[in-house]
Amino acid sequence: MPLIAKLLAQRIALGLILLFLVSGLIFVGTMILPGDVAQSILGQSATPEALANLRAELGLMTRRCSAILTGLVVL
Repeated sequence: MPLIAKLLAQRIALGLILLFLVSGLIFVGTMILPGDVAQSILGQSATPEALANLRAELGLMTRRCSAILTGLVVL
């Protein structure tokens, strides 16, 4: 294999690995952060029903382990 093709393949592979690692780090970081995303979006005057609906729509009702696995499968 020519040197240029080998170098190009190596760069593409390293880029994909880096993309996967950074995406995973951001995903896990957002899962670890304290606070309620639905409460932040809707504000302090949100009703419990509105909070529950938004949590279900955003997929926040699932367990964190299953959310991480789902996020990895989507990648």
